[in-house]
Amino acid sequence: MAFFGFKSKKEVEAEKQEVAKQAAQNAVKAAEFVNQHNVNNLGRGSQFQFRIRYFDVFDPRLQDTGVPVAVGVTVTYAIEDMPTFLSINKMEVFSDEVFKEKLKSGITKYVKSAVSNAPSDAQIPLVQIERKIVEVSDYVQGKVIPQIENVFCIKVRALDITSIDVDKSSRGYMELKALTADFEKERLIAQHNAQMTNFNMQNKMQQDQMMAQHNAQLSNFNLQNNLQQNQLKMQSALNLDAMQRQHEMQLGGQEQMQQMQLDMQQKQMNMQLNNQSETMRIQREEMQRAARLQTESTFLDAHKANLNASTVNNAMDNGFNPYEQQPMNMGGMQQPMGMGGMQQPMMGGMMGQKSMGMPQMGGMQPQVNYMLAVNGQQAGPYNWAQLQQLVQQGQLTQQTYVWKQGMAEWALAGQVQELMPLFQGIAPGMPGMPQMM
Repeated sequence: MAFFGFKSKKEVEAEKQEVAKQAAQNAVKAAEFVNQHNVNNLGRGSQFQFRIRYFDVFDPRLQDTGVPVAVGVTVTYAIEDMPTFLSINKMEVFSDEVFKEKLKSGITKYVKSAVSNAPSDAQIPLVQIERKIVEVSDYVQGKVIPQIENVFCIKVRALDITSIDVDKSSRGYMELKALTADFEKERLIAQHNAQMTNFNMQNKMQQDQMMAQHNAQLSNFNLQNNLQQNQLKMQSALNLDAMQRQHEMQLGGQEQMQQMQLDMQQKQMNMQLNNQSETMRIQREEMQRAARLQTESTFLDAHKANLNASTVNNAMDNGFNPYEQQPMNMGGMQQPMGMGGMQQPMMGGMMGQKSMGMPQMGGMQPQVNYMLAVNGQQAGPYNWAQLQQLVQQGQLTQQTYVWKQGMAEWALAGQVQELMPLFQGIAPGMPGMPQMM
């Protein structure tokens, strides 16, 4: 029974229990708050480094003696599936450091296993494992990351082997080094023997190739020699045949040989003229320009004289006296007489051409420019009217050599199709008559 102002023992115990219960509830709430805060931190990702102390690694060539090896590891991870992570990693209160220690323990176990098997599984010699750190890191990642992610339900973003240290003072390393030296010596001897064998094979192949090439060259030489001999025989037979034919030609026809020589000389002279024509073109143009002016003047005077002479002859043939004053009725028109009483002819050029038997070419004259060869010299070029005048004066005959642009060589005027109308009705020149300009 409690006195006034004082609590009973039972009431005090009840209060103590209520206070303890309230404290426990507050502790649970605080733990949940801390866990949630730590989990949120883990979800954003974390990284840590640690070093695995020396452990024995065995080389396949020396399986009874281990070599101490220490490994440095860097791990970067994050939580992607939070509900699964919380269900697997059940801890009332934990922090990032607590989880890292748990994760480090699991990674150490798996890394030791992977590094120990690297010399045999990945064919990485133990004496070279320090230099093969990249290959070892790749091998360890393939072996360790899948197991860590499966066990701890995290995402391992990187797991790198940062260092590998071998205890070179250990008995196992010294024995392995000596054994490796023996193996290296045997490997060098085997490599040398293989190189010698390869060298001998290549040398033999080269000798065989040289022998085959020599035989091929000898066979080719013999073949060429036979071909040359056959060719010499055929050439000798052709020479004998040619000599025999030449002898027959000399016996049978000296004139034909001389004619052939003359034709050949003429062709050679024509070829020389063609070759010299371009060189002499500039000088020839200047000379031809002056000669053409003089020749045209001379031809004009000669043409007028020929027309007058032709008119006189026609008048005398028709019974007219050219030296008497006689009227002449031309369609009822009286024409005055000239040249001592001779009537002046109308269109004398056309009458002269008709009297000479020249064709009229349908009223149009061809546009031509021909060079003439007279007494070993070139003259011209002459157009159609000038060529007609030369034909009338007898200075251009069918035996005169002519040439124009586009012709391969000089040719006789009587053999040029374009000039044949000039000689219609005109007798060819008498043989043996020299050409005169």
